[in-house]
This record gives sequence, structure tokens and C-alpha cells, in this order.
Amino acid sequence: MTTIRQINKLVAPLISASGPLVQKAGTLTLRPLHHVVNQLIVWRTSEADHFEVNWRCCPSFSEKFAAGWDVTFLQAPRQLWRWSTSGVHEIFITRVNDEILPRMRAAQTIDGFVQHVSEPEFSARRLIDHVDTDIRVDIARGDLDTARMKCRALHERCARDPESYWGRIWRRTTDRAGPLLEADDRPALASLLYEWERELIKERGLEAIYEPTPFPLELSAGA
Repeated sequence: MTTIRQINKLVAPLISASGPLVQKAGTLTLRPLHHVVNQLIVWRTSEADHFEVNWRCCPSFSEKFAAGWDVTFLQAPRQLWRWSTSGVHEIFITRVNDEILPRMRAAQTIDGFVQHVSEPEFSARRLIDHVDTDIRVDIARGDLDTARMKCRALHERCARDPESYWGRIWRRTTDRAGPLLEADDRPALASLLYEWERELIKERGLEAIYEPTPFPLELSAGA
């Protein structure tokens, strides 16, 4: 089984006081952290010679950390990551710097995240299928008409079975955001987004690299 010591040695060249990645166990988080959490994870496996490299991202104001958007990187096409591969540490660092970090940075903003999850590799995990996160993203982007329409539709779905598993989860968005959307209360919606954001940041233990910044909602015309 892969050890923490092996992982630490692997990622060490990527970590510095002023670098873009912050390490917590086997997870590297991209900073600055504003409205999207981007994490690169080196997974341990039950096979001693095999490890996995995974990137996942999620809006920082989501209900918990939605792991629906992740990409697993192989060492090469149809080739697993193996500690026994000659030069594996150099291969990993080069892959991160040349391919993975640029993709993470491109998904660092809300619009970048939306573009990222619109890529063909996520065709089976579209943002619209994460209905509550989809509404929160529309609010954050300032598209309140679309968010209002989606929130009404989701509220009706929840009303049919309010105590179902998904109904309880979705209502955490619709019960709070619905009335504010109907009132077109942008300041209150922004405050709600910040509240949701602080909850997820705290749950992930990322307070040290979180930098509060205005949402597009607050910068759009009429805000």
C-alpha cells in the first residue's frame, strides 16, 4: 500500500510558501481560494506499487463538497501510475505543471468552473443534473431570472415528497434562496452565498487560504 511518506516525497517539489498549491495530507488545494475549490489528490491503493492521481473541483458555496466533477489522470494512455516506473517523480511533476495546474487555474473562477464542467468528459455529470448546485451557480453569476425559474421547479419537486433523501437536501437551497429570489433581494442573496461558502470552507478546513471576494452577482448591473 502507498504510504504517506511516499506521497509527501512525490508532491514536495510542488509545495512552497508562495506556491500555488497547499498540502493537507495527500490533498493539494489551489490558492488563492475564492469561489471554486480545486484539489489535486494522490490516492493510496491496496496495491503497493500503484497510486492514483485525481483532480476534483466544486463551487465553494455548494451543499457539501460535490465530487461529481473529477478527472483521473493516468501516467500515460492506458498506463497506471507505478512507483517502480523509472523517473516517476519527474514524470508526475512535469504532468502537474504542464497539464493539470493549467486546467485547475482555468476552473478557478465561477465562469471557468461552468466552462470546465461543460466539457465532453462530463456529459454524464452535467451541472444541470446537480440541481441545487446549479441554482446556486446561477445566483452567484447574477442570473436571477434563470435561478428563480429553476428554484420554483425544484420547490415543486420537493413539495411532492419533502422528507425524501434528496428533498431534504434540495430544500436547504430552495427554502433559503426561494423567497429571496422572489423578492429580487440581491444583497440578501449575496449574504446567503457567503454563508454557504463559509460553511463549506470550514467543513474542508481551508480557512487559511480562503480569500473572500465579491460574487459576480454583486458586480452585475443593478446590484
